[in-house]
This record gives sequence, C-alpha cells and structure tokens, in this order.
Amino acid sequence: MKKNILIIVLSLFALSSCKKVLETEPQANISDEAVIVDQKSALAALIGTYDALQGYVSGSIVSLELAGDNVVNFNSQNNVVANKTADGGGGGFSGIYTTINRANFVISKVPALSETAITKADKNQILGEAYFIRALSYFDLAKTYGGVPLVLEPATAPTSHQGTKRSTKAQTYEQVLSDLNKAEELLTTTLNRNRANKFTVYALKARLYLYTEKWELAEENASKTIQSTNFSLVKPYANFFTGRNTTESIFEIAFSTSDKSSFYTNWNSPAQGGRHDYIPAREFVGLILDPKLGGARKSLLFQTPQGIYDLTQYSKQDGTSSIFILRIAEQYLIRAEARAKKSNPDLQGAVADLNTIKSRADVPTLTFSNTLTKENILLSIEDERRFELGFEGHRFADIVRTGRAAEVFGKINPNLKNPNFWIFAIPRTEIIQDPDLEQNPGY
Repeated sequence: MKKNILIIVLSLFALSSCKKVLETEPQANISDEAVIVDQKSALAALIGTYDALQGYVSGSIVSLELAGDNVVNFNSQNNVVANKTADGGGGGFSGIYTTINRANFVISKVPALSETAITKADKNQILGEAYFIRALSYFDLAKTYGGVPLVLEPATAPTSHQGTKRSTKAQTYEQVLSDLNKAEELLTTTLNRNRANKFTVYALKARLYLYTEKWELAEENASKTIQSTNFSLVKPYANFFTGRNTTESIFEIAFSTSDKSSFYTNWNSPAQGGRHDYIPAREFVGLILDPKLGGARKSLLFQTPQGIYDLTQYSKQDGTSSIFILRIAEQYLIRAEARAKKSNPDLQGAVADLNTIKSRADVPTLTFSNTLTKENILLSIEDERRFELGFEGHRFADIVRTGRAAEVFGKINPNLKNPNFWIFAIPRTEIIQDPDLEQNPGY
C-alpha cells in the first residue's frame, strides 16, 4: 500500500492556520528524524506520523483476522485458526514502532517551539494528535504481543526499541492511558473523522477500559460518543463502508482516486483486479448469510461467478475503500458488555444497546426478561461483535481477552488451548536486530 495515501485526505482537513503549509509539495517520505522548527515543519512531521499509522493498520487487520476464525488464506481454505510463527512477521510490529518513533519526534520537539514559530492552539492540536496516535500504537502492540518495550523518546537507530527492556502488558496499557489523558487535555471536540480529536480519545478509552476490565469507565466513555449528535448508525448497513466519513465513523482512514489504497488487491479475485490472498472462512460466510444472524450484513459479501464469497468491505477497485479504526457501532457493543459485567449489572441497558445494533442489521432482537441470564447476554454480545466488526481486526483479540480462546479456537486448532499462543510471536527479524528483546514463551 502506498505510504503517502493519507496526505491528501489530511490536507483537506488541515488546521485553519496551517493552510499555507499544505499548499506546498506533499512530503511523502518524511523521515523519523525530520527537523521540527516551526508550524510548517511540525505539521509535516505530524502528517508523517499519520502516514506511518496508515502504513501498519491494514497489515495488522489481516494478521489478526487470519489468527481467528473469520478469514483464511485463499490457497489454504481448510486451515482455519492457523498457527502463528516468529518467521511469519504478522501483526505489524516494526511498522507500529515506526509510527511510535515519528510520534515521539513530534512530542519531543513541538513543546520547545516559540510562540512566534507556532500558535498555542496549533501546538496543542499537533501534540494532542501525536499523543493519540502513540496511544493507539501501543494499544495495538499490547493486544497483539503482550507487554512491549516502552520507547518514549525519539531514536535514530535502525530499530527504535533497541536497548529498551520489555514492559508488562499492564504497564503498556498504563502508558496508553497516560497518552490518552494528555491527548484529551490538548484536543478539542471539533470533529474531523480522519484526525484525532476528543471523540477519538473517548472511543479509544472505552476500548482500553473494556480490555482492562474497568467496566464503569468503559461505559462512561462509550456513552460520550453515543450521546453526541455527531455520531449515529447509518442504514442500510452497507452505507458505512460504501460511503465515506458517514456519521458511523469516529476515526476513519479514508482514500481517494488520486491517492489510492491497494488493500482491495488482498481481497479481490484477479477478475476484480486483485490477488485473492484472503477470503472469508466458509463457516463464517454461512453465519453472515443467515437472515437471523447476519441479516443486512450479508452486504459485506459478494459471490463470484466461481461460487466463492469475497469481501465487499475493502473491494473498491478505484482504491477508495476506507479502513475503520473507530466507529459508533463498536461503542454500543462496548457499552453493552460493560453494562452487563459491571459490579451492579444493568442487563436491561445491555440488551437495549445490543438490540440497537441488531435492529440496524435487520436481525431479530432479544426480548428482555428475568429468564435472560447475564451469560446469555454476554454470548449474544460476543456473537454480535463477530458479525458487526467481522473484518476489522477484533475477533481474535475479543476471544482472547474474554478468556474463551481455548474453548472457541482450541476446538479448531488444539494449539490454541495453550495460552502461550493467545498472543503473537515477536517477529524473528526484530529479535535478531535487538538482542535485548525477549521472545514470547512458546515461540
């Protein structure tokens, strides 16, 4: 995928006082060591950070989907829940650290700029966005690999994490929260669905608190986006991924015909301009096509003349399919789960949120009653997350974080009964470059 595809999108939404910056030549290959001396160079460095973020998200989604039971390699369709290896390099480890290092340069250099070089408002905005991107990056590392080296200063070495010992998973999540708190202080509620703002912070905090089992805080932060008039579920279902920057979207990586994504080539058949690397797993296709389960989400799929079901979500051959990092549907499902699991459960509220998602998908809703148990509701939420967020990198992490990987994935691949394989291996190339980097057990 082209490394600069976010730049045109970002230029359309630049800080109002930075318009002249984006009238200059787009800097498609901004290095991690870019000099930051004024407003123009600070914004250029921030765009380089978004550029690196765009560079890793598609690969991360594919790796996480292949690790679960939703997606398979086209040439190995019976190998569902495949083994992960240190040689596979999945998960985006290196690309995520490139993103972190670029964010670190912004965070390190921008505060020292004088008021004559940059306005306070623009300084806060740029810093806030960098903190958010770093938070998202460390969150993605933690959910994929467990605890990782926490690098908070810019590095010029080929491997930015070299020489830094791994932190625990809990410490990594603490760093995510610290960065999100700083981002929240600096950012405004001015809405831009392609850049960080307070709403992206609320949404990622809700996800973080879900993973760290702080249910009340997960509910509170999810409610901040749900209650905002800026966001709503779109209907019909397909509108959120066939459109662009709809009210469904909280944080979306968007593309244009002049600056394309090549992600579609991984999913489309050669007849549709792709390589057919990956397809939805057969069993999952059957579930999505079931009117009582998938409902309107059948629009995620289309059948080729050969009878194979391919994925529609990323299939636009002009390269304009968006990648969704945060959307409002997930926030309803986060709040539903949090309401069911908090110390004083709100099962009726959980069912109401769950039914909001089901209704949009045109599938039968749950009827709340005293016979509907907490366990029933949580399993229904788990299923709904699978259908609703099916190809956005959530399924594997969802089953792992709820402690159900041995049961759900282990029955398909016995190796997944071993908790060592509930996280990814650190890529062997990273271990070779950084002798201080310890491999995850089992790999």
